[in-house]
Amino acid sequence: MPHRLARLSTLFVLAIAMAAASPAASAQETRGDAAPAAHIADRTQGMERREGFVPMWIDRGTGRLLLELPSDSLHALLFISLATGLGSNPIGLDRGMGDREQVVEFNRAGRNVLVVFENWNYRSSARDDGRNARTVRESFPPSTVAALPVLANEDGKLLVDASDLILRDWVGVSEQLTASNEGSYALSRERSGVYLPYTKAFPKNTEIDVSLTFTTNGRPGRTVASIVPDGRAFTLRQHLSLLPLPDDGYQPRRMDPRVGYFGIDFKDYGQPVHGSLEQRWIARHRLERVNPADPNSPIKNPIVYYIDPGIPEPIRSATREAVGWWARAFDAAGLKGAFVVKDLPDSVDPMDARYNVVEWVNRNERGWSVGGSLGDPRTGEILKAMARLDSHRARTSYNLYAGLMGAQRAAADTHFVLGRVRQVSAHEVGHTLGLSHNYIASTYERGSLMDYPPPRVRLDSAGNIDVSDPYGEGPGAYDVWAIHWGYGIFPPGTEQDSLRAIVAEGLRKGYLYLSDFDARPQFASDPRTSLWDDAATPAAYLQQVMAVRRVAIARFGLRNIGPGEPVALLQERFAPVYLMHRFAIGSLAKAIGGMEYAYAVNGDGVQATRPVEARVQRQALSLLATTLRPAEMEIPDTVLTLLAPGPFSGRPTGELFRSRTAPMFDELGAARSLAQLVLDAILEPERAARLVQFSTHDPGALSLSEVLDTLTAELWRHPPPANGRLAALQRVTQRAFADRLLALAADHNATPEVRALAELRIAALQPVAEARARGGAPLARAHWASIAADMRRWIERRELPAPTPALPLPPGDPFGEEP
Repeated sequence: MPHRLARLSTLFVLAIAMAAASPAASAQETRGDAAPAAHIADRTQGMERREGFVPMWIDRGTGRLLLELPSDSLHALLFISLATGLGSNPIGLDRGMGDREQVVEFNRAGRNVLVVFENWNYRSSARDDGRNARTVRESFPPSTVAALPVLANEDGKLLVDASDLILRDWVGVSEQLTASNEGSYALSRERSGVYLPYTKAFPKNTEIDVSLTFTTNGRPGRTVASIVPDGRAFTLRQHLSLLPLPDDGYQPRRMDPRVGYFGIDFKDYGQPVHGSLEQRWIARHRLERVNPADPNSPIKNPIVYYIDPGIPEPIRSATREAVGWWARAFDAAGLKGAFVVKDLPDSVDPMDARYNVVEWVNRNERGWSVGGSLGDPRTGEILKAMARLDSHRARTSYNLYAGLMGAQRAAADTHFVLGRVRQVSAHEVGHTLGLSHNYIASTYERGSLMDYPPPRVRLDSAGNIDVSDPYGEGPGAYDVWAIHWGYGIFPPGTEQDSLRAIVAEGLRKGYLYLSDFDARPQFASDPRTSLWDDAATPAAYLQQVMAVRRVAIARFGLRNIGPGEPVALLQERFAPVYLMHRFAIGSLAKAIGGMEYAYAVNGDGVQATRPVEARVQRQALSLLATTLRPAEMEIPDTVLTLLAPGPFSGRPTGELFRSRTAPMFDELGAARSLAQLVLDAILEPERAARLVQFSTHDPGALSLSEVLDTLTAELWRHPPPANGRLAALQRVTQRAFADRLLALAADHNATPEVRALAELRIAALQPVAEARARGGAPLARAHWASIAADMRRWIERRELPAPTPALPLPPGDPFGEEP
C-alpha cells in the first residue's frame, strides 16, 4: 500500500543547490578551494573506520565524524532521540525521549550532499502513472535541513563531513528552556562533539551519539541551576539512528474510531470525490506468520521487549512481570508466542534502534511515565519502542499507602506499591504497542490496562480501610480484543471481513472506547469517561471514596510516619488523603449537563449521543453539594496540631498545600481550594450551556436555574453553625460561590443565556448579603459586607472585583503534573 503513494520529489531543491555549488560557491560549502579527493583513503589517513549500514570514519584528531555514502543518493530512515536527560519533569527533557522520525534523502549537489526530509503528510494514491502525484509534490515542499561537504568521491562512493547534520539541536532543547522560562540557552559547538562509546555501526543500522553543550550568557534558569553543577552550561547527549527503509512486506491497517490506536494521518489527494482526503493508519509493530494462510502457523518475527538493567529490585522484577502481561494478551488474541520479554544485555545501548526498551528515568521531582515509539512515517510501522518509567512512582505510591494505612514496612505495603509499578509498566508498554488511553474501561471492571486506575480502596464490614486488592492483574478484556483487531493476521483476502467481525464482537460484549479528549477537558461531558476512577458509576465511586476519606482523616496521626521521621512529613502524607476524592468530584460533575456518546459508525447500531438521565444528574448534583458541607472540609485538631512546618534544612516541596498563614497550616485556604474545585466543576461554562440547551428540549431536565437553586440552598440558606470553625468553613464556601457567579457573569466565552442566569442570581443574592451584613459577629458582618459590595459593584458598574484567588492545590494527577 505505501509504495503506491507518491514520494515527494526534491529535484527543484537540488537544482538550486547545484547553482550554489558553482565556482562562486561559499568557502563553507567547499571547505576552502580543495576539490573532493579521488580516493577515500587520501582523506581518511589515521582515522578509525566503523563498518555498517552507513560506514563511519572517526577523526580523533579533529573530533569530526565522516560518513561514507554508497552512492550519489541514499534513501533511509532517520531517528533522533535524547540519550540523556536534564532531570526535570516540568521542563520535560528526559533520558530516552524519542523526538523525530523522518524519511531522509542524501543527494549529491555539486560539492555538497544535501540532507532532505521528505514530506509524507501529503500524498497521492491515484493510479495515473504519477500525473496526480506530480501535482502533489509540486504543491507541498520537503525540507532541506543540512549540507554535508563532499571530501572524497571514489567510484560513486562519497565521503562527507557529517557535522552539519549531527551537531545540531534537533530535539529543541533551547526552545524548550525558553518555553519553560529558564532563560536563553544556545548550542555551543566548540564544547560539543561525537560521543564515541555509543557511536556504532551495524549491518542494518548506524548509531551516532553526540554530546551537545548548551550555554547562556544571561541569568541561568532557576530549575537548571538547581540541578546542574553550573547553571550557565550543561551537556546532554543526542542520538541519531540511520536505518534502511523497511521492505514492502508490511501492510498498513486503517484506523477504526471504535478501537483505540495511535497512528499516522495524512492527506491523500488521489482519493475520489466521495472519499476522504484525511487518511489514518494505526501504529503497530510488524507481525508475520511462517505461513500467512494458516492461522495456526507459528509467529515468524516475535516482538521482543528488553528491560533496563538499571531498574532496581524488586521494582525490576515487578516491571518484567507486568510487561509480560502483553504476552498473555497476544496469546489470548490467537497470536501465541508473538510477544517476548528479555533483559537488556549490559553491552547494548538502550538507544540502539534494533531494541525495544523499557527504560528507567530519574528526575528531580516526581513525574509522568511515558510510552512512545519511532517508526516509518510512510506506513505507521513501529520499529523501535521506548517506554520510560519514572523512578519516583514507587515512592509516591508508598506515600499514599502510608497516608491511608500507616507507615508500615510490611507485605501489604509492598503489594500496594509494586501493584502500581506493575500497572504503570504494562500501561506504558501498551502505548508503545500503539494503544491509546481508554478512560471508559473502568465501567466494565478493570477492562483495560490503558485506563488510569487509582488504587482500589474500600471500607470492609468492620469499617476499616481495605487495600487488599489495589490494582488489577494482567490484561483486561478490552486489551485482548484491541490486540486481536490491531495485530491479527488473516488469510489473504479475508482481512476486512475479519476486522469487521472482531469489532462487532466487541460491541456485543460492551467493550467501549473513549480517550483523552473525552476525559481531560474541564468541559468533558461523558461521566463514564474519567481519569483515576474505579467504579461502574461516578456516583458510586464518590460515595466509596468519601467514606474512606472520612476514616483516613479521623485516624490520621503519628502512625502515618515512621519512627525517627520528621513530624513535618505528615503534611506531605496528609495532602493526598484530604484530596483523595478530587477525581471522583471531577468525574461526577460530568453528569451535570452530561451527554454520553460513542464513536459510532453508520451501520453498527450504536447510538451516537444521549443526554444523561435527569434523575442521574440530580443525584450527582446532590452528592457534589454534600462535599461542600463544613463537616466534610473540617480538619480535626488532632491532625492540625501535627501539621508543622518543615525543618530549616529541608527543601520546600510542591507536594504540600500552599499557605497564607505561614508557617502555620492554612486550614481555611485548603478548604477554599477544595470548594473552588467543586464549584468550578459544577459551573463550568460549557457545562452550564449544555444545561440550558437540554432544558429547552425536555421540561423535566435539570436546568441551570435548578443547579443555582440547589447550590444557593446548600451554601447560603443554612444558618451558621454554632461551632466557630464550621461557621468559618461555611463562609469559605459562600465566598467561593459568590466569586464563581461573578466570574461566570463576566465570562465573555460563556453563552449569553448562561451569563444572564448568573446575572439574575447575583441580583437576587446581593440584597441577601446586604441584609446579613447588618448583624452578627464582626467577622460574619465583614464577610457579608464584602460579598454585597462586590456584587453591587458588578451590578451598578460592570466592574469585576479582584477577589483573593484560591491557592493552587498540590499536584493533581497522583503521579505528576499535567504534561
